[in-house]
This record gives sequence, C-alpha cells and structure tokens, in this order.
Amino acid sequence: MQVAATPPAGSVESNPDRRQEHTLAWGLVLVLGIGCALIAPALLLFLLAKGASFLLADERSTLLSTRWFPLEGSYGLVPLVLGSLSIALGGLLLALPLGVGTAVTLHYYLRGRPQQFAEAALGVLGGIPSVVFGLFGTFWLVPRLGASLGTGVCVLAAMLTPTLALLTLAALRQLPEGLVPDGLRLGLSRETVILRLALRAARPAIFGAAVLALSRGLGEALAVEMVCGNVPGLPTSLTAPVRTLTTTLVQEFEYAQPIHSQGLHLVALTIVLLAALASAAALRLRERKSA
Repeated sequence: MQVAATPPAGSVESNPDRRQEHTLAWGLVLVLGIGCALIAPALLLFLLAKGASFLLADERSTLLSTRWFPLEGSYGLVPLVLGSLSIALGGLLLALPLGVGTAVTLHYYLRGRPQQFAEAALGVLGGIPSVVFGLFGTFWLVPRLGASLGTGVCVLAAMLTPTLALLTLAALRQLPEGLVPDGLRLGLSRETVILRLALRAARPAIFGAAVLALSRGLGEALAVEMVCGNVPGLPTSLTAPVRTLTTTLVQEFEYAQPIHSQGLHLVALTIVLLAALASAAALRLRERKSA
C-alpha cells in the first residue's frame, strides 16, 4: 500500500493561508499582464476611432500634400513625418557612436574613481528632463546654429547619448570577464578584441538600445519644439526650420476645432505607427542577420 507524500512543513501546499495568497498573487499578475497586453490595441483603436471621421471628410485628400495649414483646410502630413524622421534618425546617428564609445571607454579603459564618477554623471544626464536640454539648446545652440533641423539633431543626440551609453555598458558587463585577457594571450590587440569580439557579441543588445532611442526620438516634443523653428516645411537642409508630429500636437490641440482635432488624432496615430514600424523593421533586420 502506497502512502501519499506529505508536503513539507511551511510549503504553500501545506498552508491554506499561503495557498490563498499564492493564488491571489498569480491572479493579480495575470490580470496585470493581460492589461498591459491590451494597452497598445486599445490606444490604436481609440486614436483610429477619433481620426476615422477625418478620413471620411473632404480634407482627407490633403493628407499627402506638403502643406500643413489647418486654417486653410490643408492637412498635409508629409512635412511633419519627414521632420520627425529627420530629427530622430539624425539624433540617433550622432548619438549611437558617442554612446557606444562612452560605454567601451568606461568598461575597458577607466578604473576606480574616474569610472565611478563617469557612470554617476551618465546616470544624472539620463535622468535630466527634456526641457533642460531644450533650454540649453535655446540659449547656446540656437544663437550659433539657428532654430533648425541641425540644432534639433544636436539636442536630441545629447538626450539619447546617456541612455545608449548606459544600455551598452550593461550589455558589455554581461560578457565573459576573461574575454580581453584571453584575446591578448592569443596575440590579438585590445582594440581588436573589443571591436571584433566584444561589440559583436553585444550587438543584439546595442541594436535594441538603438531602437529604444529611435522610438524616444520620434516621441520627443518639448525639447524639439524649443529649438527647431516650428515651421511645417520640408527638411531640405540642416539649417532649415522644421516641425515634427509631436510638436504639432503640443502646439495646436488647445485651439483645435472639430475637424482639426480629428486631424490631430490622426497625427497621434501616425506617431504610434512610426514607432511600431521602426520596432518591426529592426526586429526583421536582426532576424535576417542572425539567420
């Protein structure tokens, strides 16, 4: 005759109160998980429902034009989309080498107090509100470069660099500690080990950090609004004033009339779709490289 195993004392199975707490905890985690998974579809449906009326109005024919003048009935998204992409991609292209280079220097070259001080400085920079970067750009960069696309790229790059550096540094710290010494024993230089082995191994994490930075750049409003000139024109040069999708929302929602408000909801939907497309394209590219 077999005797059923007795749960050990103190386990969840042997304690009804703990079993109830365990069930409630897992139920709460399940509810929160489902809620988080539903946020994105709910947001898309909300924006689409608000902007659907605009797609049925006569003004929809102006969506692909190069003029955004709501008072004249023109709602061309092209200059706003190009302005957002130009600033976000330009800021990322400038911030990525700076962030990766900073992380490599911190991890492989600095030691002791200088390393600790630099990491603390990065943490402080990463937590500074965007309005402070915009203030710096307004009083230091705008007088020298003008309120333009180039100024916006510089300000956004300054905002993204600490985030990219900290995420890259975290990725490098996950690599084996003996990577550089083992490479040196094989006759490789430190720079070769870093470039050919360390950064290659950390590439997926760096790629993810870049996508996160790009999404943040697409969604930035206040700092960009302060330095870019806010003219809804095509970004034909670095000295040209531009306006982004996000700054348009900030500036115009307060006085928007019904059809204008519907168009602005469509602008918000465009921002979400651009961020989603950037993430999907990055994921697809990473899968192709790993295949």
